[in-house]
Amino acid sequence: MNNILIHNSNNRIYTPYKFYRNVVWVYLLLLIFEGALRKWFLPGLATPLLIIRDPLAAYLTYIGISRGWLKSNYIIVMFIVSTLSLLISLVLGHQNLMVGLFGWRIYTIHFPTMFVIARVLTRNDLLKMIRFILYVSIPMTILIVIQFYSPPSAWVNRGIGGEGTAGFATIESYSRPPGTFSFTAGYVCFQAIVGCLLLYYLIMNKQLSEKNRIPNLLLLVMTGCYLLSIPISISRTHFFQTCVFLLFLGFATMQKQELKLKYLKFIFIVFISFVILIISGVGEEGLDVFIKRFEGANKAEGGIDNVLGGRYLGAFFRAFNNLDIPMLGYGIGLGTNVGAHLMGGNMYSFGFNAEEEWSRITGECGILLGLIIISIRTFVSLDCFSQAYKRLIYRFDLLPWMLSAGMLLLVPQGQWSIPTNLGFCILSGGFTMAAIRTTKKRKQKH
Repeated sequence: MNNILIHNSNNRIYTPYKFYRNVVWVYLLLLIFEGALRKWFLPGLATPLLIIRDPLAAYLTYIGISRGWLKSNYIIVMFIVSTLSLLISLVLGHQNLMVGLFGWRIYTIHFPTMFVIARVLTRNDLLKMIRFILYVSIPMTILIVIQFYSPPSAWVNRGIGGEGTAGFATIESYSRPPGTFSFTAGYVCFQAIVGCLLLYYLIMNKQLSEKNRIPNLLLLVMTGCYLLSIPISISRTHFFQTCVFLLFLGFATMQKQELKLKYLKFIFIVFISFVILIISGVGEEGLDVFIKRFEGANKAEGGIDNVLGGRYLGAFFRAFNNLDIPMLGYGIGLGTNVGAHLMGGNMYSFGFNAEEEWSRITGECGILLGLIIISIRTFVSLDCFSQAYKRLIYRFDLLPWMLSAGMLLLVPQGQWSIPTNLGFCILSGGFTMAAIRTTKKRKQKH
């Protein structure tokens, strides 16, 4: 882990990095509102806006290289492997430079950005961004409720470029609302960050400095919005990741005697709040649709055990048991929507599945190079998780621990072929590393 992060909590070393931190702020803002620009306000620029964050990522990566921050073996190996895959793609694969570069940029521009974000953010900067995301979650919930109850033809449900609809019908003609994002997957990634950070604030708000606190009333509103978003989103992933966050929080509070009872009270309050929301009629219809979606999908996929095993553990085996994949792959970038479109089709027509990230990687880069890329993403995540665990146990720093919960769901198997999902994966990893790096020096007494 030492080759990933330099653990120093002295915030003064970050003082010259104010401009770089502002770039991270712009990256965050564009990540949340890029879809709104592409759907509602600048639909004519929908295509170029798809990569609007790429120049920011390229700039941060350049800064990281020029300042000598990107010496991690993970970054070096990722660059070598992805560049080798690009060359192979141009000679033996799809032989399309634009397609290759679109896939190559994921690993050589965006992946290093994660480490630069970790380098330039102070703990105060991190908490500012966290509070901003939590504040945004309130109007975001209002928006998805409006989208849920509005017809597909409504302005709020317009698709990319101002055409069609951004969601798709699931149960009883209701669509899965995408919020400000291009598609519902972006909203689920957004909630993956909101969920773990909201739980952190619900436990630690009083222990934070006054400038970093959130008013209790607003925290209550945020909690209600998050609970309401679960059925309204009609997303099983949203529900499952919330369960993961609660498990992480439960484990953490068991490490500190005075927090055990607080956690149990918290679970009870959450349960009562959810019941009140349903009894009051708020979200009742969304819950009915969500339950039908859950039951229908579970039946189709063979039960909840097959859903979880097939989606997560099964993805690993499916990535390596396809004998039809060429040894060197079909070419980097071909498994993305943009790359497939440039080749005159879509990812499905070339044999790729948007929900199978590891299969996409091995399909593009081949079994050997694909395995290296998958391993890098996995080991980076496990390294961060290990460091977050140590900071929880020895210093009771809850922030990196809760952030690692979201990071483990996004970085190893997140759909990096989708620009919005890629952005949230990079942000989640960068936030987790920044929290690890800026952790408290002194051990708290249990």
